Amino acid sequence: MKKIILIYFVPLFIVFSCLFLFSSKINSIFFYSKVNLTIDSSFKYLENFRNTPFYEDQFLTNNDSSETIFILGSSELTGNLEAHPFNFISRYFKTKIKGIGHAGNQCFSIYSQLLANENLLKNAPIIIVLSPGWFSESANGTSSSIFLEFNSSRFLNKIFQNDSIPQFKKYEAKRISSLYNEFSNPDLSIRMFFLENQSSKNILSKFFYFPIIEISKVLNTFNLELTDTKNKKTYIIERKSIVAESVKINWDSIFNISKQEQLNNCTNNKWYIDNEYYSKYTNGKTKMIDIVKGKNNQELKDFKMLLSLLKTKEVNASFIILPLNPYCYINSDELTPLINSLQNDILKNDFSCMNFWNTDTAKYDKGILKDIMHLSNYGWYKVDEFIIKKYKLLK
Repeated sequence: MKKIILIYFVPLFIVFSCLFLFSSKINSIFFYSKVNLTIDSSFKYLENFRNTPFYEDQFLTNNDSSETIFILGSSELTGNLEAHPFNFISRYFKTKIKGIGHAGNQCFSIYSQLLANENLLKNAPIIIVLSPGWFSESANGTSSSIFLEFNSSRFLNKIFQNDSIPQFKKYEAKRISSLYNEFSNPDLSIRMFFLENQSSKNILSKFFYFPIIEISKVLNTFNLELTDTKNKKTYIIERKSIVAESVKINWDSIFNISKQEQLNNCTNNKWYIDNEYYSKYTNGKTKMIDIVKGKNNQELKDFKMLLSLLKTKEVNASFIILPLNPYCYINSDELTPLINSLQNDILKNDFSCMNFWNTDTAKYDKGILKDIMHLSNYGWYKVDEFIIKKYKLLK
Protein backbone atom coordinates (compact mmCIF):
# COMPACT_ATOMS: atom_id res chain seq x y z
CA MET A 1 0.00 0.00 0.00
CA LYS A 2 2.84 2.39 0.88
CA LYS A 3 4.45 1.72 -2.48
CA ILE A 4 1.18 2.58 -4.28
CA ILE A 5 0.95 5.83 -2.38
CA LEU A 6 4.56 6.72 -3.09
CA ILE A 7 4.47 5.73 -6.74
CA TYR A 8 1.00 6.96 -7.67
CA PHE A 9 -0.47 9.45 -5.24
CA VAL A 10 2.54 11.54 -4.23
CA PRO A 11 3.77 12.40 -7.76
CA LEU A 12 0.27 13.32 -8.83
CA PHE A 13 -0.17 15.52 -5.79
CA ILE A 14 3.16 17.27 -6.43
CA VAL A 15 2.38 17.86 -10.09
CA PHE A 16 -1.08 19.25 -9.38
CA SER A 17 0.17 21.38 -6.52
CA CYS A 18 2.94 22.91 -8.65
CA LEU A 19 0.55 23.63 -11.45
CA PHE A 20 -1.89 25.15 -9.03
CA LEU A 21 0.65 27.32 -7.23
CA PHE A 22 2.82 28.50 -10.10
CA SER A 23 0.63 28.61 -13.21
CA SER A 24 -1.14 31.96 -13.55
CA LYS A 25 -3.39 30.50 -16.23
CA ILE A 26 -4.56 27.69 -13.99
CA ASN A 27 -4.94 30.06 -11.06
CA SER A 28 -7.18 32.22 -13.21
CA ILE A 29 -9.35 29.15 -13.77
CA PHE A 30 -9.43 28.11 -10.12
CA PHE A 31 -9.95 31.51 -8.53
CA TYR A 32 -12.87 33.83 -8.99
CA SER A 33 -12.22 37.09 -10.76
CA LYS A 34 -13.85 40.02 -9.06
CA VAL A 35 -16.09 42.07 -11.29
CA ASN A 36 -17.09 45.54 -10.19
CA LEU A 37 -20.77 45.93 -10.91
CA THR A 38 -23.42 48.29 -9.66
CA ILE A 39 -25.63 46.28 -7.33
CA ASP A 40 -29.39 46.77 -7.38
CA SER A 41 -30.33 45.55 -3.90
CA SER A 42 -34.08 45.67 -4.63
CA PHE A 43 -33.95 44.15 -8.11
CA LYS A 44 -37.18 42.98 -9.76
CA TYR A 45 -35.62 41.19 -12.71
CA LEU A 46 -32.20 39.84 -13.67
CA GLU A 47 -31.17 38.48 -17.05
CA ASN A 48 -28.69 36.29 -15.15
CA PHE A 49 -26.82 36.35 -11.83
CA ARG A 50 -23.88 38.24 -13.42
CA ASN A 51 -21.54 35.86 -11.57
CA THR A 52 -22.10 38.14 -8.58
CA PRO A 53 -22.31 36.65 -5.07
CA PHE A 54 -24.84 39.27 -3.95
CA TYR A 55 -27.44 38.25 -6.55
CA GLU A 56 -26.72 34.55 -6.06
CA ASP A 57 -27.24 34.94 -2.31
CA GLN A 58 -30.57 36.70 -2.90
CA PHE A 59 -31.89 33.78 -4.92
CA LEU A 60 -34.85 32.04 -3.23
CA THR A 61 -34.68 34.26 -0.15
CA ASN A 62 -37.58 36.34 1.21
CA ASN A 63 -37.94 39.95 2.29
CA ASP A 64 -38.60 41.54 5.67
CA SER A 65 -42.40 41.66 5.50
CA SER A 66 -43.45 38.67 3.39
CA GLU A 67 -42.42 35.80 1.17
CA THR A 68 -40.86 36.50 -2.23
CA ILE A 69 -42.05 34.59 -5.29
CA PHE A 70 -39.49 33.77 -7.99
CA ILE A 71 -40.43 33.37 -11.65
CA LEU A 72 -37.87 31.59 -13.84
CA GLY A 73 -37.82 31.32 -17.61
CA SER A 74 -36.13 32.45 -20.80
CA SER A 75 -36.75 35.17 -23.40
CA GLU A 76 -40.40 35.67 -22.39
CA LEU A 77 -39.21 37.44 -19.22
CA THR A 78 -37.30 40.10 -21.15
CA GLY A 79 -38.72 43.30 -22.60
CA ASN A 80 -39.89 44.91 -19.34
CA LEU A 81 -43.63 44.83 -20.03
CA GLU A 82 -45.87 46.60 -17.52
CA ALA A 83 -47.83 43.36 -17.06
CA HIS A 84 -44.82 41.22 -16.20
CA PRO A 85 -45.56 39.80 -12.71
CA PHE A 86 -42.39 41.33 -11.24
CA ASN A 87 -43.76 44.71 -12.37
CA PHE A 88 -47.54 44.42 -11.94
CA ILE A 89 -47.86 42.28 -8.80
CA SER A 90 -44.82 43.80 -7.08
CA ARG A 91 -46.39 47.24 -7.58
CA TYR A 92 -49.61 46.43 -5.75
CA PHE A 93 -48.72 43.75 -3.21
CA LYS A 94 -46.37 43.40 -0.25
CA THR A 95 -45.45 39.99 -1.61
CA LYS A 96 -42.85 40.71 -4.25
CA ILE A 97 -42.02 38.77 -7.38
CA LYS A 98 -38.52 38.56 -8.81
CA GLY A 99 -37.80 37.31 -12.32
CA ILE A 100 -34.62 35.59 -13.50
CA GLY A 101 -33.82 34.46 -17.02
CA HIS A 102 -33.30 35.29 -20.67
CA ALA A 103 -33.17 33.36 -23.95
CA GLY A 104 -31.73 29.87 -23.48
CA ASN A 105 -32.33 29.51 -19.75
CA GLN A 106 -33.97 26.11 -20.09
CA CYS A 107 -34.74 23.14 -17.85
CA PHE A 108 -31.20 21.94 -17.05
CA SER A 109 -29.98 25.45 -16.28
CA ILE A 110 -32.95 25.97 -13.94
CA TYR A 111 -32.48 22.48 -12.44
CA SER A 112 -28.87 23.28 -11.60
CA GLN A 113 -29.70 26.68 -10.09
CA LEU A 114 -32.28 25.08 -7.83
CA LEU A 115 -30.07 22.11 -6.94
CA ALA A 116 -27.32 24.48 -5.82
CA ASN A 117 -29.82 25.96 -3.38
CA GLU A 118 -31.66 22.78 -2.37
CA ASN A 119 -31.57 23.81 1.29
CA LEU A 120 -33.84 26.74 0.38
CA LEU A 121 -36.36 24.79 -1.68
CA LYS A 122 -38.89 23.45 0.83
CA ASN A 123 -42.17 25.40 0.39
CA ALA A 124 -40.39 27.97 -1.78
CA PRO A 125 -42.88 29.66 -4.16
CA ILE A 126 -41.38 29.20 -7.62
CA ILE A 127 -43.02 29.72 -11.02
CA ILE A 128 -41.40 28.20 -14.11
CA VAL A 129 -42.39 29.41 -17.58
CA LEU A 130 -42.09 26.66 -20.18
CA SER A 131 -41.69 27.60 -23.82
CA PRO A 132 -42.72 25.03 -26.48
CA GLY A 133 -39.56 25.99 -28.37
CA TRP A 134 -37.46 24.37 -25.64
CA PHE A 135 -38.89 20.98 -26.60
CA SER A 136 -38.67 21.45 -30.36
CA GLU A 137 -36.06 23.76 -31.93
CA SER A 138 -34.01 23.70 -28.70
CA ALA A 139 -34.62 20.08 -27.74
CA ASN A 140 -30.87 19.47 -27.35
CA GLY A 141 -31.20 21.24 -24.00
CA THR A 142 -29.38 24.10 -22.31
CA SER A 143 -26.23 25.18 -24.15
CA SER A 144 -22.85 25.28 -22.39
CA SER A 145 -22.56 29.06 -22.68
CA ILE A 146 -26.00 29.70 -21.21
CA PHE A 147 -25.37 27.16 -18.45
CA LEU A 148 -22.30 29.10 -17.30
CA GLU A 149 -24.24 32.37 -17.28
CA PHE A 150 -26.56 31.02 -14.60
CA ASN A 151 -24.41 28.45 -12.80
CA SER A 152 -21.20 29.86 -11.42
CA SER A 153 -18.44 27.97 -9.65
CA ARG A 154 -20.06 28.95 -6.34
CA PHE A 155 -23.28 27.19 -7.33
CA LEU A 156 -21.50 24.14 -8.74
CA ASN A 157 -19.30 23.77 -5.68
CA LYS A 158 -22.36 23.79 -3.45
CA ILE A 159 -23.77 20.89 -5.45
CA PHE A 160 -20.48 18.99 -5.54
CA GLN A 161 -20.00 19.22 -1.78
CA ASN A 162 -23.57 18.14 -1.02
CA ASP A 163 -23.73 14.37 -0.44
CA SER A 164 -27.38 14.38 0.65
CA ILE A 165 -28.72 14.46 -2.93
CA PRO A 166 -26.85 11.62 -4.71
CA GLN A 167 -29.38 10.93 -7.50
CA PHE A 168 -29.65 14.59 -8.46
CA LYS A 169 -25.91 15.18 -8.12
CA LYS A 170 -25.28 12.20 -10.40
CA TYR A 171 -27.56 13.69 -13.07
CA GLU A 172 -25.75 17.02 -12.73
CA ALA A 173 -22.43 15.28 -13.38
CA LYS A 174 -23.84 13.37 -16.33
CA ARG A 175 -25.24 16.48 -18.02
CA ILE A 176 -22.14 18.59 -17.37
CA SER A 177 -20.06 15.79 -18.89
CA SER A 178 -22.26 15.81 -21.99
CA LEU A 179 -21.40 19.50 -22.42
CA TYR A 180 -17.76 19.19 -21.37
CA ASN A 181 -16.20 19.42 -24.83
CA GLU A 182 -18.04 22.71 -25.43
CA PHE A 183 -16.48 24.45 -22.42
CA SER A 184 -13.42 26.59 -23.09
CA ASN A 185 -10.88 26.19 -20.27
CA PRO A 186 -13.42 24.65 -17.85
CA ASP A 187 -12.68 25.57 -14.24
CA LEU A 188 -12.13 23.16 -11.37
CA SER A 189 -15.81 22.81 -10.47
CA ILE A 190 -16.67 21.72 -14.02
CA ARG A 191 -13.69 19.37 -14.15
CA MET A 192 -14.66 17.69 -10.89
CA PHE A 193 -18.13 16.85 -12.18
CA PHE A 194 -16.62 15.51 -15.38
CA LEU A 195 -14.18 13.33 -13.45
CA GLU A 196 -16.95 12.07 -11.16
CA ASN A 197 -19.00 11.03 -14.16
CA GLN A 198 -16.02 9.33 -15.79
CA SER A 199 -15.17 7.43 -12.62
CA SER A 200 -18.72 6.10 -12.29
CA LYS A 201 -18.53 4.12 -15.55
CA ASN A 202 -16.75 1.02 -14.19
CA ILE A 203 -14.37 -0.26 -11.50
CA LEU A 204 -11.24 0.47 -13.52
CA SER A 205 -12.35 4.03 -14.17
CA LYS A 206 -13.12 4.48 -10.49
CA PHE A 207 -9.65 3.25 -9.55
CA PHE A 208 -7.94 5.40 -12.18
CA TYR A 209 -9.79 8.64 -11.42
CA PHE A 210 -9.93 8.31 -7.64
CA PRO A 211 -6.57 10.01 -6.85
CA ILE A 212 -7.21 12.76 -9.38
CA ILE A 213 -10.63 13.46 -7.89
CA GLU A 214 -9.27 13.48 -4.33
CA ILE A 215 -6.50 15.90 -5.27
CA SER A 216 -9.05 18.09 -7.06
CA LYS A 217 -11.16 18.12 -3.91
CA VAL A 218 -8.19 19.25 -1.83
CA LEU A 219 -7.40 22.04 -4.28
CA ASN A 220 -11.03 23.03 -4.45
CA THR A 221 -11.30 23.21 -0.65
CA PHE A 222 -8.24 25.43 -0.59
CA ASN A 223 -9.79 27.56 -3.30
CA LEU A 224 -12.99 27.98 -1.29
CA GLU A 225 -11.08 28.87 1.85
CA LEU A 226 -9.46 31.76 0.04
CA THR A 227 -12.28 32.98 -2.15
CA ASP A 228 -15.68 32.23 -0.68
CA THR A 229 -16.00 31.88 3.06
CA LYS A 230 -19.75 32.51 3.03
CA ASN A 231 -20.36 29.69 0.57
CA LYS A 232 -19.13 27.14 3.12
CA LYS A 233 -22.10 27.81 5.41
CA THR A 234 -25.31 25.93 4.78
CA TYR A 235 -28.54 27.12 6.34
CA ILE A 236 -32.22 26.36 6.06
CA ILE A 237 -34.35 29.41 5.40
CA GLU A 238 -37.53 29.88 7.41
CA ARG A 239 -40.29 30.43 4.90
CA LYS A 240 -42.71 33.24 5.63
CA SER A 241 -46.44 33.26 5.04
CA ILE A 242 -47.75 35.00 1.96
CA VAL A 243 -49.86 37.85 3.29
CA ALA A 244 -53.33 38.15 1.74
CA GLU A 245 -54.33 41.75 1.08
CA SER A 246 -57.46 43.70 0.18
CA VAL A 247 -56.50 44.98 -3.26
CA LYS A 248 -59.23 45.80 -5.77
CA ILE A 249 -58.50 44.51 -9.26
CA ASN A 250 -61.05 44.78 -12.05
CA TRP A 251 -59.82 41.92 -14.21
CA ASP A 252 -62.53 42.28 -16.86
CA SER A 253 -61.51 45.88 -17.46
CA ILE A 254 -57.79 45.06 -17.48
CA PHE A 255 -58.28 42.20 -19.93
CA ASN A 256 -60.54 44.16 -22.27
CA ILE A 257 -58.30 47.22 -22.39
CA SER A 258 -55.01 45.33 -22.78
CA LYS A 259 -56.44 43.01 -25.42
CA GLN A 260 -57.75 45.93 -27.46
CA GLU A 261 -54.40 47.71 -27.14
CA GLN A 262 -52.66 44.66 -28.53
CA LEU A 263 -55.14 44.34 -31.41
CA ASN A 264 -54.60 48.02 -32.21
CA ASN A 265 -50.91 47.19 -32.72
CA CYS A 266 -51.78 44.52 -35.30
CA THR A 267 -53.26 46.46 -38.19
CA ASN A 268 -51.02 45.23 -41.03
CA ASN A 269 -51.64 41.49 -40.53
CA LYS A 270 -54.28 38.92 -39.67
CA TRP A 271 -52.01 36.94 -37.35
CA TYR A 272 -52.64 39.34 -34.44
CA ILE A 273 -49.00 40.18 -33.79
CA ASP A 274 -47.24 43.54 -33.62
CA ASN A 275 -46.98 45.41 -36.91
CA GLU A 276 -43.25 46.03 -36.60
CA TYR A 277 -42.46 42.39 -35.79
CA TYR A 278 -44.64 41.15 -38.63
CA SER A 279 -43.01 43.45 -41.18
CA LYS A 280 -39.45 42.74 -40.03
CA TYR A 281 -39.50 39.01 -39.29
CA THR A 282 -42.64 37.30 -40.54
CA ASN A 283 -44.35 39.05 -43.44
CA GLY A 284 -46.70 36.16 -44.13
CA LYS A 285 -44.10 33.38 -44.02
CA THR A 286 -45.34 30.32 -42.18
CA LYS A 287 -43.11 27.95 -40.20
CA MET A 288 -42.88 24.24 -39.50
CA ILE A 289 -41.99 23.40 -35.92
CA ASP A 290 -39.47 20.62 -35.29
CA ILE A 291 -40.90 17.50 -33.65
CA VAL A 292 -38.29 15.66 -31.58
CA LYS A 293 -39.26 12.24 -30.22
CA GLY A 294 -38.97 11.54 -26.51
CA LYS A 295 -35.82 9.38 -26.51
CA ASN A 296 -33.95 12.05 -28.50
CA ASN A 297 -35.44 14.98 -26.63
CA GLN A 298 -32.83 15.99 -24.05
CA GLU A 299 -34.97 18.91 -22.89
CA LEU A 300 -37.79 16.53 -22.02
CA LYS A 301 -35.39 14.40 -19.95
CA ASP A 302 -34.16 17.53 -18.16
CA PHE A 303 -37.77 18.58 -17.51
CA LYS A 304 -38.56 15.25 -15.86
CA MET A 305 -35.52 15.54 -13.57
CA LEU A 306 -36.51 19.11 -12.74
CA LEU A 307 -39.98 17.88 -11.76
CA SER A 308 -38.46 15.14 -9.63
CA LEU A 309 -36.28 17.65 -7.78
CA LEU A 310 -39.24 19.97 -7.16
CA LYS A 311 -41.36 17.08 -5.89
CA THR A 312 -38.65 15.61 -3.66
CA LYS A 313 -37.87 18.97 -2.08
CA GLU A 314 -41.55 19.86 -1.60
CA VAL A 315 -41.39 23.10 -3.57
CA ASN A 316 -44.51 25.27 -3.81
CA ALA A 317 -44.12 25.30 -7.59
CA SER A 318 -46.37 26.16 -10.50
CA PHE A 319 -45.88 26.21 -14.26
CA ILE A 320 -46.93 28.36 -17.19
CA ILE A 321 -47.01 26.65 -20.60
CA LEU A 322 -46.86 29.18 -23.41
CA PRO A 323 -48.55 28.94 -26.81
CA LEU A 324 -47.24 29.33 -30.33
CA ASN A 325 -49.03 31.46 -32.88
CA PRO A 326 -51.14 28.90 -34.83
CA TYR A 327 -51.32 31.17 -37.88
CA CYS A 328 -47.54 31.05 -38.19
CA TYR A 329 -46.77 27.48 -37.07
CA ILE A 330 -48.92 25.45 -39.40
CA ASN A 331 -48.01 22.04 -37.92
CA SER A 332 -48.17 23.04 -34.25
CA ASP A 333 -50.85 20.40 -33.61
CA GLU A 334 -48.11 17.77 -33.99
CA LEU A 335 -46.57 19.11 -30.79
CA THR A 336 -49.85 18.77 -28.85
CA PRO A 337 -49.13 15.24 -27.50
CA LEU A 338 -45.86 16.44 -25.99
CA ILE A 339 -47.49 19.54 -24.48
CA ASN A 340 -50.23 17.34 -23.02
CA SER A 341 -47.59 15.07 -21.51
CA LEU A 342 -45.89 18.08 -19.88
CA GLN A 343 -49.15 19.16 -18.31
CA ASN A 344 -50.01 15.64 -17.18
CA ASP A 345 -46.60 15.21 -15.53
CA ILE A 346 -46.98 18.57 -13.78
CA LEU A 347 -50.43 17.73 -12.43
CA LYS A 348 -49.42 14.19 -11.41
CA ASN A 349 -46.77 15.76 -9.18
CA ASP A 350 -49.42 17.99 -7.57
CA PHE A 351 -48.16 21.24 -9.07
CA SER A 352 -50.41 23.89 -10.59
CA CYS A 353 -50.31 24.61 -14.31
CA MET A 354 -51.63 27.38 -16.53
CA ASN A 355 -51.65 26.03 -20.07
CA PHE A 356 -52.05 28.53 -22.93
CA TRP A 357 -51.50 25.90 -25.61
CA ASN A 358 -53.96 26.07 -28.51
CA THR A 359 -53.53 25.14 -32.18
CA ASP A 360 -57.05 25.94 -33.44
CA THR A 361 -57.17 29.37 -35.09
CA ALA A 362 -60.95 29.47 -34.51
CA LYS A 363 -60.44 29.15 -30.74
CA TYR A 364 -57.19 31.11 -30.52
CA ASP A 365 -57.36 34.01 -28.04
CA LYS A 366 -56.43 36.81 -30.42
CA GLY A 367 -53.92 39.23 -28.95
CA ILE A 368 -52.56 36.83 -26.33
CA LEU A 369 -49.14 37.00 -28.03
CA LYS A 370 -47.24 40.06 -29.19
CA ASP A 371 -45.26 38.06 -31.76
CA ILE A 372 -45.20 34.38 -32.71
CA MET A 373 -44.30 33.00 -29.24
CA HIS A 374 -44.09 35.73 -26.56
CA LEU A 375 -47.00 36.91 -24.44
CA SER A 376 -48.40 40.41 -24.83
CA ASN A 377 -49.43 42.54 -21.87
CA TYR A 378 -52.86 40.96 -22.23
CA GLY A 379 -51.32 37.48 -21.93
CA TRP A 380 -49.23 38.45 -18.93
CA TYR A 381 -52.24 39.91 -17.13
CA LYS A 382 -53.80 36.45 -17.47
CA VAL A 383 -50.67 35.06 -15.79
CA ASP A 384 -50.91 37.72 -13.06
CA GLU A 385 -54.44 36.60 -12.26
CA PHE A 386 -53.31 32.97 -12.11
CA ILE A 387 -50.42 33.80 -9.74
CA ILE A 388 -52.59 35.91 -7.45
CA LYS A 389 -55.14 33.10 -7.14
CA LYS A 390 -52.57 30.31 -6.86
CA TYR A 391 -50.59 31.96 -4.07
CA LYS A 392 -53.67 33.52 -2.42
CA LEU A 393 -52.48 37.11 -2.51
CA LEU A 394 -56.03 38.48 -2.24
CA LYS A 395 -58.36 38.26 0.75
